Amino acid sequence: MAARHALRSIATLATRSSVPRAAPLLRMSNPYSASKTAIRRLHATQQQLKPAVAAAQSYPTSHERIQSPEDTPNFLDNQFVASKATTWLDLKDPATNNLVTRVPQSTDAELTAAVDSAEKAFKSWKNTSLLARQQIMFKYTHLIRENWDRLAASITLEQGKTFADAKGDVLRGLQVAETACGITTQMTGEVLEVAKDMETRSYREPLGVVAAICPFSEYSFVDGRD
Repeated sequence: MAARHALRSIATLATRSSVPRAAPLLRMSNPYSASKTAIRRLHATQQQLKPAVAAAQSYPTSHERIQSPEDTPNFLDNQFVASKATTWLDLKDPATNNLVTRVPQSTDAELTAAVDSAEKAFKSWKNTSLLARQQIMFKYTHLIRENWDRLAASITLEQGKTFADAKGDVLRGLQVAETACGITTQMTGEVLEVAKDMETRSYREPLGVVAAICPFSEYSFVDGRD
């Protein structure tokens, strides 16, 4: 009898001791509940982003005639400046021949102002560390992704490409920018052993102000590369 009582006591203790170990299994959330939580979080994120998305969509999304086409300004000293040009080039929608904007044939004074602005910016840019430049490029790639459809719509309107092709054009420009984000290891120069007891050391330094003429058919890709 004593042995049976002892066995019963051991079984009771074993049962009691097993309850706390099993309790965590009962508290685990099931996949369905986790999925509902993820959906709620995603919905909350979409609600928060609605104002930004609405602002980013303020651009033409069809080939309808633009009632009051605006002239394309120049960009000097980090701000848009109206051109004083007397000659303007019409930019038309290839699908409808409707006027989209007018591009200025900038004056000599405006060209000089652009070079002076670039030279002024170069003085601080050449002293900017590689990691700081890299962060700027990260922000640049983020802005491209954020405005992907807007950029593609502009290419379609100005060049006549299909929207899918225009998005691919933006992608190629984005890939160039992403490559630039990882170029930091190639900007430090290198040391080559060209002969016994002789080394050649190379340095990479900013050249200064440059100019680029981009083809109309691939300007997103070429602009990103330049």
